[in-house]
Amino acid sequence: MAVLRTIHTGLTVHDLEQMLALFSQCLSAQAGEIRQIPVGDTLGHITGVEGAQARVAMVTLPGGHVVELLEYSAPESATSMAPRPCDIGGAHLALEVESVSETTQAIERFGFAVSGRILTLPGGPFAGRCVTYVRDQHGFTLELIGGQ
Repeated sequence: MAVLRTIHTGLTVHDLEQMLALFSQCLSAQAGEIRQIPVGDTLGHITGVEGAQARVAMVTLPGGHVVELLEYSAPESATSMAPRPCDIGGAHLALEVESVSETTQAIERFGFAVSGRILTLPGGPFAGRCVTYVRDQHGFTLELIGGQ
């Protein structure tokens, strides 16, 4: 038994239209159409969440990585905030960008803000590159790595 390839990364979002706009307008992603997952047992059986209903859209980032964005309409979310990066289950999507500072400025209009501050990495595989985490009001987190 072997893993053949990565197909996509699935992320649950609060506002599908807003996140599609962010990915396409600021992150150079190719956005697919929004689809309603057919109501019924399929999504519930796949996820183990009884009565699950959601809309979905796929975005393809430069380099070909596909992100599946899901906005659930049922059941109601048990939380209003994603886990912090240090919490079990916390997740982020790391993106290499031309300019970390320019990208953080561009995504502010979508409700994202720098979580800590922008740093230049002193060592490791991205030594000399700038890095920061940005989060929206619901805790959706991106890591931006790149030039100043």
